[in-house]
Amino acid sequence: MVSSLLPALAALLSGFLPASAPAVSASVPAFATALSQPATLNFWREVPAAEARRLGKPRLAPTRYRVFRLDLAGLQKELARADASSGPTVLLPLPNGTWPAFQLCLSGVMAPALAAKYPELRTYAGHAVAAPADYVRLETTPAGLRAMLVCAGRTYLLEPYRAGDTRHYICFDKALLPAGSKQPFEVPGRPVR
Repeated sequence: MVSSLLPALAALLSGFLPASAPAVSASVPAFATALSQPATLNFWREVPAAEARRLGKPRLAPTRYRVFRLDLAGLQKELARADASSGPTVLLPLPNGTWPAFQLCLSGVMAPALAAKYPELRTYAGHAVAAPADYVRLETTPAGLRAMLVCAGRTYLLEPYRAGDTRHYICFDKALLPAGSKQPFEVPGRPVR
């Protein structure tokens, strides 16, 4: 009975994954394995190129990028379950069309008193499930989400597409930012580099 429902279930689940995500298998062993693993959540949808052009010029100007729509409230709800040792497994998009799954944990970088004063500022760290050497650092704030993903030695960034927009994000390889496009880091009392 259950095995006869697997193809229909696989087809239904495939409709919720991005086109470039791995196919959902209808085989019993793969299905059983999936049931024993923590759920992998996806809060992202790729924005078609024509729709992305209607958003206007992005805040940052890498030479190549992809645009995604994020269900930030849904992601924040899941991330609220995270603590320093465990948290949800989420798919994060990369500009090459892949969707690695990352196991995220709360990463407190602020002093406890400061974190209590600003609970809307949250930071997370995680590693890729399939490639534990790959990692992510992610933050959520009222301005949206920012993430740095290091995969196979490359650094990728997820940034808000434009200021004030917490739904649309640009994903790109950091190496594709034009020279001089980064703001200099300023330390009071020291010259700007």
